[in-house]
Amino acid sequence: ALEDLQRPDGCFHGLRSYNENILGVNNESKQIDAASLFSKYPHARIATVALHEGLDSYYVPCPGNPRWPEQGAAIYEEWRVHFEKPYTDRLNHITVHGEDLAERYPFKQARIFVLLAFKSYDSPEHTIAELAQRLPGWSLVAREVYSNEEKGSLHDDDPVMIVQDGSSLDCALVFTGTNNIGNELVSSTTDYSTGYCGYTNVHVGYRNELWTITKNLWPKLRPKLEKCNRVICVGHSMGGALCDLFSACANSKRGSDPDYRQQMWRKGLPAKMPQMTV
Repeated sequence: ALEDLQRPDGCFHGLRSYNENILGVNNESKQIDAASLFSKYPHARIATVALHEGLDSYYVPCPGNPRWPEQGAAIYEEWRVHFEKPYTDRLNHITVHGEDLAERYPFKQARIFVLLAFKSYDSPEHTIAELAQRLPGWSLVAREVYSNEEKGSLHDDDPVMIVQDGSSLDCALVFTGTNNIGNELVSSTTDYSTGYCGYTNVHVGYRNELWTITKNLWPKLRPKLEKCNRVICVGHSMGGALCDLFSACANSKRGSDPDYRQQMWRKGLPAKMPQMTV
């Protein structure tokens, strides 16, 4: 599992969540967000929650469970719980051992970031409008898109957003998940092992996706990141997998590694940035 080399316990701040439905008289079967079952690789060491509707959720604090969700008999893929509403509703009403945790860390923060994760699929105009309504104080300060040169169903756009909290000057760096089944599904399903940023046993599809994005977009995004107080990585589906890898590399501080140097930035004086114009 990827570790945060800046912390003694190797566990990242934040939360990894996925939706699952418990079925059967004896709770013997599960329907799980299908995308979360794609990868056979362990996830990063981070607090982990399996979100349930109308029932207690299963929560493991740091270091979480990098192997969740596990595959096996009576485990079924379910795409209907892959989308924004099920995640938002379940985080808003989360209970663990009968206790309401919606206003407690890390769930309170996750309820903010779930909106940002799904806005990455939307237009900048809609994102700005929804932030003003649902997250006043947060501003879309950058949105860059890497577009490959393919045509038709093989064409792919990969947006990356920076959204800043005008009070703390913290920034959410938001990676987009799979937004083109005809092209990007290959990134998730091409899963032989490779290396990235000094780490071994890395999912090659996610490594290639992240490397391509940082190579092409970081010259434009780096000056914005340098004005953030803190940078918090946010993503849904494949975007979450990219966050795992990006954060592990960023916190490794492996200054001589070419992958690290490609995605790094030098922190400057935190500053409130203007909302981008569209």
